[in-house]
Amino acid sequence: MPQLNKMIKTFYITLFSGKISEAEKVLEKIKKNLSDENDTGYYNALYGIYYAYINDDFESFVYKIWVDERLKKHRRKLAEEFEKKAKLPFTTNPGFYRAWSDFLNMLHELPVPHKIPRGESSKEYVIKEYPTH
Repeated sequence: MPQLNKMIKTFYITLFSGKISEAEKVLEKIKKNLSDENDTGYYNALYGIYYAYINDDFESFVYKIWVDERLKKHRRKLAEEFEKKAKLPFTTNPGFYRAWSDFLNMLHELPVPHKIPRGESSKEYVIKEYPTH
């Protein structure tokens, strides 16, 4: 699992650094290493993060966690909640929730995504992207 964790971290670093084709290759390697049926949910979460990021889905959780200070401040609590959900006996795709928990726990080690302007507050960023009418 340590090797897999390293690949997952590399995936996030390459993705958020704007090295999209490299991130795709790492994601494919991760998929090959996730052989268990329970790991399908884990891969689906990673792919969802990738998809939301490359398609500039500024309403997605992966963007919100970077720009919403309240979410960022409570990321550890959110990670715990995802982990609890993954451990519930009747949870389908527990790997999905584990992936989000892992992402939130790893967040402080990752670079700020290249698509998020540096030095702007989250409020200014959201207003710039989604002006009110």
